[in-house]
Amino acid sequence: MMREQLIRLVRPSVRAVRSGRFPFAPVVARLSPRAGTVMSSYRLEEEGKFDEALEAWSSLNGTSQSRGSAFRYKLRGARLALKAGQLATAVKELSVLHALNPNDARVAKDLEMAALRAARKAQNEAKWLEACRMWSAHAHVTAKTDKSVRNLGLCARYVAQSADNVEKMTDSLEAWGLLKALEPDSRQARQGQEWCRLSLARAAERAGDVETARKHWNALLELSPADQRALDGLKRLSAAGA
Repeated sequence: MMREQLIRLVRPSVRAVRSGRFPFAPVVARLSPRAGTVMSSYRLEEEGKFDEALEAWSSLNGTSQSRGSAFRYKLRGARLALKAGQLATAVKELSVLHALNPNDARVAKDLEMAALRAARKAQNEAKWLEACRMWSAHAHVTAKTDKSVRNLGLCARYVAQSADNVEKMTDSLEAWGLLKALEPDSRQARQGQEWCRLSLARAAERAGDVETARKHWNALLELSPADQRALDGLKRLSAAGA
């Protein structure tokens, strides 16, 4: 109880110092531009101006010295991005922090929340590949992976439905790859990857891009050993002296 009372007593003072609401704040800001920017960022956050707070905080990039201060800088930047609705940025930054600090519960919790919000937003906007990426990020930090896998599979199908050119087929290949990484035995993911490799190999052959065609034919063989289409494709390339 005493600890909680002490925290309640001290917290307003800490917030005041951080946001520059103390008598000598202007002097500190003049003597240390970095401190002035820090105070400005916290003050803007208190005012609900999250985009501006993030912009101010981001201008401090590269000024941190120790590993601990660099971690705190990145974490606050990610949280500001989340508050500002810049969900993809938040997920990206939090994913880096999680990779470096996999046992940090704060980062895992923030990443789970950010990825879930980003995935739902991407789905609502029919940005299916982005949604796949966000569900993949969510799956890596949640105990409820079934929901992530189910939604990722749904989004991957939507990506595949519009894959009518090389660029979109490449997107579809990425989407199926994300699903396969979460569910290695997924028949849906394997069949999707096979279709993408086949389509991309044929497109590369038509374009005369031998190396790319060979890459996709070989990748198809890795997915489906002895696939006759891939064997025939490689035979054509060899016959042409490629």
